[in-house]
Amino acid sequence: MQETRSGSYKWLALLTVSVGTFMGTLDFSIVNISLPRLTEVFDTELSVVLWVTVAYLLVSVGLVLTLGKVGDLFGRKRVYVLGMALFTVGLVLCWASQGIVQLILSRIVQAVGAAMTVALSNAIVTAAFPDQERGKALGILGAVVSAGLLSGPMLGGFLLDTLDWRSIFYVRIPVGIIGVVMGWALLKEQRGVSTAVKFDWGGAGTLFGGLSCLLLFFNLGGTRGFMSTPALTLGVSAVVLLASFVVIERRASQPILSLNLFQNRIFASGIVSMGVMFIAISATTLLMPFYLIAGLGRSQAQAGLLLPVIPLTSLVIGPLSGWLSDKIGSRILCTIGTALISLALYLLSRLGTESTTLEIVLRFVVMGLGLGMFSSPNNSSIMGSVPRESLSTGSAMIATMRQVGMASGFAIAGAIFTARQFVHTTRLAGDLAPDMVDTLSLVSAFQDSLLFAAILCSVAIITSWVRGRRPPGAFELTH
Repeated sequence: MQETRSGSYKWLALLTVSVGTFMGTLDFSIVNISLPRLTEVFDTELSVVLWVTVAYLLVSVGLVLTLGKVGDLFGRKRVYVLGMALFTVGLVLCWASQGIVQLILSRIVQAVGAAMTVALSNAIVTAAFPDQERGKALGILGAVVSAGLLSGPMLGGFLLDTLDWRSIFYVRIPVGIIGVVMGWALLKEQRGVSTAVKFDWGGAGTLFGGLSCLLLFFNLGGTRGFMSTPALTLGVSAVVLLASFVVIERRASQPILSLNLFQNRIFASGIVSMGVMFIAISATTLLMPFYLIAGLGRSQAQAGLLLPVIPLTSLVIGPLSGWLSDKIGSRILCTIGTALISLALYLLSRLGTESTTLEIVLRFVVMGLGLGMFSSPNNSSIMGSVPRESLSTGSAMIATMRQVGMASGFAIAGAIFTARQFVHTTRLAGDLAPDMVDTLSLVSAFQDSLLFAAILCSVAIITSWVRGRRPPGAFELTH
């Protein structure tokens, strides 16, 4: 691989990749807020409109690891730029959609492009920066992720109020074009391997099918029950397909995912910690709006001002913790970060019907501190533990675990919340007014769900600590 670490190039590469990263994270949050409007525009059920998001999630998660391998084989710049172009074409198609089916198909085009860029963003930045600056660079990229998630609901709400639903797509087309031009003009080609290409079609197919069935299992299980026949069928299918994927990968000469990576304790513990953490914090993302609006009686505008406290805090802390991880390694920072997240979840579970804004904000700050301290060092340790010819695979694995963790976390948190709310409603019925029963049962179910999330997140404290210290010369070994 050619040298790509000149002083100016590394920052140009980071700036270029930041555009694509911001577009991808913004897209997920900006489209979700438009779903109620789309049910009115297309005069259809919410269950149908949800496929605007579900189809995007299935395709992007199912393809990201495969496309990471494609980037290693055929060149990261080539795949990244093509991904930005496809994503932008998808925006145009979404803007021009005349029906809900056309919009869903257009979102699939977008998802393929998003998977290509997300799979390679961390790899391109890692290759551009020297090892001693990797944490700082990935910390900045992590801050861009937070900025995208933060601005999506606010920008989407503004556009929906002032323009129309199509505006959430067409206003981003110029930025997509700029991203394509920057990628083509500024990025240098990176290729992980020079051997003859032998693509792992069996691995790609079983991986896509297995992850799709897994996400649908969590999605359907959270609404119909995990023991329902459709959910069980999807769960069994996921297990069979993912087990087949493991068998195929063990035999493939150029596997989509080299299972030898999991023999590296730093890589394995980083991936597991990340997955557990995202499952846990998804309870906050899903349930906090219900608690703030239905439990405390806050307006949507008030809730909208409180919720960004978490990503804003993470936005500030992420680059700092990434820089610090370059100096002292990731073990201590990741362990403290997961401990703070677990503490924040526990403190959130203690909120009640009389909690003040200050109490909520302080807990959000603790959560943001934990996320900022964990994410950048953890991503840096994962990327530093993989061979340079497999950087795209490491990058894609981060993206996959993030999406799978969030999707499964939403379903699990939703299922626990629904079950506990029913229990509390039954317990309180007859003694109180119906409105009070609804409020108290909702808050109690919220408390139970967040307590479960705090206990689950404590597992990530252990897995973060057992990654061990970075051995001397570890950076050199990754070349």
